[in-house]
Amino acid sequence: IVGGVLPVAQGCLNIAGQLVGSVLGACFLCLIFPCDADKTSNLGSNLINYPAYGYAEVFLCEVFGTFLLCYTVFETAVNPKANVHINYGVAIGLSVFLAHLILLPLDGCSINPTRSIGPALVGSIRDCTGGSGDQGLEDLWMFIGGPMIGAGIAGGVKIIIQPEPRKNGKGK
Repeated sequence: IVGGVLPVAQGCLNIAGQLVGSVLGACFLCLIFPCDADKTSNLGSNLINYPAYGYAEVFLCEVFGTFLLCYTVFETAVNPKANVHINYGVAIGLSVFLAHLILLPLDGCSINPTRSIGPALVGSIRDCTGGSGDQGLEDLWMFIGGPMIGAGIAGGVKIIIQPEPRKNGKGK
């Protein structure tokens, strides 16, 4: 939506679908991994790795990781001038890999708010003994805010670097 690629209604439907999928996916994980089999005790919720890392490091890295992913998508899969053809998936996959390489030790790597919302919500409702309890919900603001800012920056850069083509040569 921010990058001007999707209409607002389509973007909102995509977000709603991802949120539903995230919650349903976390519920499905509850069926597969009961509390005693869930090694994370929280359905893999994103959590800040305290005390090794603090809010600032995690927030900035989530912004960077999401920016990297979104900008790579804009430059390879969306840009009509891109010369990668069907190989855009390789570039996108490498950006996801790099983000995970950096973020996994810090917070489990969100770079997508809907990926974090489902496990945090369902994990706190399930509340396994010995688990992180509501820590996933407490840290959730970081995994919504960081990616939103990163995506917003990527969208802004895309709009500046890839302005929409002028219609009939005279501008909009």
